[in-house]
Amino acid sequence: MFLVRTRKTTLHVRRWVHFSSMLTAGSRIAHYEVIASLGAGGMGEVYRVHDTRIKRDAALKILPAALAGDPDRTRRFEQEAMSAGLLNHPNVLVVFDVGIHDGMPYIVSELLEGTTLREQLTRRLSLKKTADYVLQIANGLAAAHEKGIVHRDLKPENIFILNDGRVKLLDFGLVKLLQPEPEDDEATRRHGTSPGMVVGTAGYMSPEQVRGDNVDQRSDIFSLGVILHEMITGVQPFRRESSVETMNAILHDDPPPVAADTPAGLVRILQHALEKKPANRFQTAKDFAFAIEGLSESGSHTAVSSKKKTATHKKAEAAPKMPSFRRMTFRRGFIMSARFAPDGSVVYGAAWEDNPLEILSSYQTGPEARPLGLRDADVLSVSSSGELAISLGRRFIGVGYATTGTLARVPLAGGAPRRVCQDVQDAVWTRDGKNFLIIRRVEGSYRIESPIGNVIYKTARWISFARFSPNEELIGFIEHPVWGDDAGTVVIIDRSGQPVVRGREPFNSTSGLAWTPNGEEVWFSGEAIGKGRGRDIMSLSVTGKERIVLPVPGRLTLHDIGADGRVLLAIENGRREQVVGRLGETLERNLSWFDWSRLTSVSRDGSFISFEEQASGVQGVNTVFIRPTDGAPAVRIVEGRARGNPISADGEWLAVALGTPPHLEMVATGVGEPRVIPCDLSEYFAWQFFPDGKRLMILGNYAGKAKQIFEVDIEGDGKPRPLTQDLPLSGAFALSHDGTTIAAASEPRIVLIPATGGEQREAPGCNPGDIPLDWTDDDQALFVSERGQCVLKIFRVDVATGERREWVTIRPDDPAGILDIMPVHITPDGRTYAYGYRRQLSDLYIVTGLA
Repeated sequence: MFLVRTRKTTLHVRRWVHFSSMLTAGSRIAHYEVIASLGAGGMGEVYRVHDTRIKRDAALKILPAALAGDPDRTRRFEQEAMSAGLLNHPNVLVVFDVGIHDGMPYIVSELLEGTTLREQLTRRLSLKKTADYVLQIANGLAAAHEKGIVHRDLKPENIFILNDGRVKLLDFGLVKLLQPEPEDDEATRRHGTSPGMVVGTAGYMSPEQVRGDNVDQRSDIFSLGVILHEMITGVQPFRRESSVETMNAILHDDPPPVAADTPAGLVRILQHALEKKPANRFQTAKDFAFAIEGLSESGSHTAVSSKKKTATHKKAEAAPKMPSFRRMTFRRGFIMSARFAPDGSVVYGAAWEDNPLEILSSYQTGPEARPLGLRDADVLSVSSSGELAISLGRRFIGVGYATTGTLARVPLAGGAPRRVCQDVQDAVWTRDGKNFLIIRRVEGSYRIESPIGNVIYKTARWISFARFSPNEELIGFIEHPVWGDDAGTVVIIDRSGQPVVRGREPFNSTSGLAWTPNGEEVWFSGEAIGKGRGRDIMSLSVTGKERIVLPVPGRLTLHDIGADGRVLLAIENGRREQVVGRLGETLERNLSWFDWSRLTSVSRDGSFISFEEQASGVQGVNTVFIRPTDGAPAVRIVEGRARGNPISADGEWLAVALGTPPHLEMVATGVGEPRVIPCDLSEYFAWQFFPDGKRLMILGNYAGKAKQIFEVDIEGDGKPRPLTQDLPLSGAFALSHDGTTIAAASEPRIVLIPATGGEQREAPGCNPGDIPLDWTDDDQALFVSERGQCVLKIFRVDVATGERREWVTIRPDDPAGILDIMPVHITPDGRTYAYGYRRQLSDLYIVTGLA
């Protein structure tokens, strides 16, 4: 054994190592001829070799002897190494070949010229170079994570910087390959490591690695955060005198502060990556990369992408062409959908003031619009011959989003609609004007069909805005996490339904999608999490490149792109607001806080409300607040969701859903430590405390199963007891104050369900479409509402006699742009009510100079 340092110009592994040569120059492994040794370390010995078959030099790594002599280990090595070899990304070392020669497992990879990041850290890196390197590392990690491969030992020694500045990640998957074989085969199949095993390098481990817990891609994100801290400051944030002290610091200590002149955006990224809990970090390496890229796009000198122009001494370039905007609408209300027609006009569905949705046509020559006589209808598409595809009976989820309706066709010149298909969410004409590409939901799955009945793509996730490329060879659409949530990711598939490219995720808000005339890009409206900028026009190319087309400080919705490159978009002013009123008082109090205040509940005594902020005011991160109904300032509680009726009967606790995948916790409205509520459901849609405060009623589901109402013991074993079976639930429910009866919205009417078991029955006096709000204090009657857009009537219905009488009518003073009034909550004494609504005001524009 002796110490050797490899040459500084050509190497694969660069560090001082204990080296014991196994192979000499001229010896062969398979068809690889050894040229020279490059180094050795814990991962094995590395040689420069010449591939005699295809006449190129490569790096050959012989793995440690621990792998040899064990057939199961060598078989696993080949399988795992081959999976690593499937990675094809410019920031990941390319694996050419794997094999076993005379009992020695080996890997052949590209030969790299440069230095490791560890060597680069011997001098302080500029912030510009730091951001460039970290962006490339994050992109490499994202590519591996998408293949299900987690590094587990990310550190500067495993990051290689080529002479041209490109970054390569080394030893992917080898930590998993080289760890001791667990005795519990089942644990291996589930987790890839044995329970309690600590794998990694102490200073760069994540807290879950230190504890020996299961790890996923978020562990690599923490390790990258440690590396970023070291690149900024020159020191490892948790390094102590011993490994034990280092690991203890990782679990319990905060990282030391960085220099005061470090850009605030970079500090926030660093803090987010180094969160102790995986659920609080960046959830994907794509998110990490997108955040770093955002610094570059902001023009900050601290984080400029390596792709930015550097030629500062060139002659002055021509000024970029500025887009031109022409306003098309001037009334107060909102635009649901808008499309270009072949004759140059614009056809759109709009609801002005407090009128219902209708379809209108307008030309650029003036502000007037011509109603087409199609009320309660929205335009979906215009064929090349001028025939409209419309939706009859759509309801609104938000601007740009609607429930299903009946697809119909009607000439642009006028006439009666001819119905084509029911329960269609979206539709566009095919190029020949003879058929459609549609989205509809069938048996719990969302389907893209063309022609109608021919399923091209099917998914359990909600999808929207499916559009053919101009040559109809590709289809672009937006995929959402849950129904009604406009967060989403753009996906492009081919005609057979096979994926072509998937954009970064997630965008906090999306709306609208259209192809550019050349078919090379899909444009869409997207608001990136954490940017705080607004909903921009974004682009995703068929090669996977994403860019900003038109940044704005507000919200845009893309409606259409014409064959001539004109862009049809709406500039929107949207808010979600919340109001509290009391019977006998003429004035209501608006308790909205930031820009998107989503009411969730009112306390039993009417003293405070709970709500979520969901948009730009909280950088797109759902955050739960409470606010006194007397108008005092709101109090921030926690990042998460509080749905249904989450306030306990005593008003001291909120039940909230946190993290991804979600779990439930009780969080104090005042003083108190959070408590995890054990429950193994996959999704949580709404919940409510039982009166005793020891149980929770949850509307949720297991993966792939229908929604049900469950009862879960807050201190139980996490196995919820189902209270409903084979009952189609819409999502609205209310538990009686004695905890014995659930009123749930089901098709076609409200159903009363005994919480203790027994026969369910329809609630008398309730009409189809009624929504249960709350029970009266004596549990003798229900407050229910009819669904309304600008006016909402609330009734008190006696559950024994069916007697129904109007209790109050909610009518906001300014109805323009209100999509719907929902939710509504009422105190048991019936004296205080709280309601929320969404307001969207849209102005339609034609934009030239973008495409």
